[in-house]
Amino acid sequence: MKALIESRIKKLSDEISKEGCDGYIATRAHNIFYFTGFWGSGYFLLKGERAKLLTSVLELDRAARSSSVPVEKISKSIAEEIESFFGQSKVCIDESFASTYIQLSEKISLKRSLAAERLREVKDSEEKSALAEGGKIMDLVFEKALVKIKENISERELYSEIVKEIISLGADVIPYEDTIGTEIVAFGPNTAYPHYSPPGDYKLKPGDPILLDLTLRFKGYIVDFTRTVFYKSASEKQKEVYYKVKEAQELGIKMLKPGVKAKDLDLAVREFFKEEKDRFVHSLGHGIGLEVHELPYISSRSEDAVKEGSAVTIEPGLYYPGFLGVRIEDSLIVESEPKNLFKATKDLLIV
Repeated sequence: MKALIESRIKKLSDEISKEGCDGYIATRAHNIFYFTGFWGSGYFLLKGERAKLLTSVLELDRAARSSSVPVEKISKSIAEEIESFFGQSKVCIDESFASTYIQLSEKISLKRSLAAERLREVKDSEEKSALAEGGKIMDLVFEKALVKIKENISERELYSEIVKEIISLGADVIPYEDTIGTEIVAFGPNTAYPHYSPPGDYKLKPGDPILLDLTLRFKGYIVDFTRTVFYKSASEKQKEVYYKVKEAQELGIKMLKPGVKAKDLDLAVREFFKEEKDRFVHSLGHGIGLEVHELPYISSRSEDAVKEGSAVTIEPGLYYPGFLGVRIEDSLIVESEPKNLFKATKDLLIV
């Protein structure tokens, strides 16, 4: 792990040099983990070949156990710590609540930077391995969830079973930033809410669609998965919508190649839906990794191009308020032929 961290830090040094910076400060937990191996609050500082992690006494012992760079306790104000480390410098810093409020003297010029996020976009072998293992766990979670589905089970009850399975299989639960529940479990008309949260007391009945949008974290890395299935029966309209979304997702995955413009992927799927495209109310996908949503952003407004080695989701959906929502989502590693992290079927399932 130490050699991997050193390689990432070297790439970071090269990246910030292009921005005219002499050093770098990471304040976000995701970036701190990426460059140290420690997940928690603190400050990662880099100047030249010298790197260190500053933490409070609260985190000191835990950080020392997991960090691949030297760890020191914050003994002065963070502004004083930064000044004494960098001297007179132009320093790149990530964007966070903490970085917004750091006040420094005129000796140090701070420049907001996405250098870490750009580096994190392309996954190394260790990251790909963690994502692949997470994908295998997710397949098992979905398989076990299907067995738990029965008449009159509530959304909350199934949600509870899913969370228990994720934890028992050695992964961790992680909520989206804009949802309350860690997983989206929606039955019947609630499937028409793209970010339905939290799961409620709705009880499953025959003919209901079931939408499961599940995330889990394994060794720090997140996989994102959605399937829509039907309980006991599916109407012709439900089947029509399902097959349309399935075909749209197949189109998006087929187009997913290194170098393709992210907006072109989104617009192609939107155009495929034709008169139904107004029912597709979110972007086609997003990058995944240490965060649920990270670079690249696969939307009609994105300026990103998809890079080889990035990890992304492709997740089209159609939503009919009060009736039905269908979404199908896979997490993939971008290669000449995209590598799907899941093996779970996308055939129409009636359970």
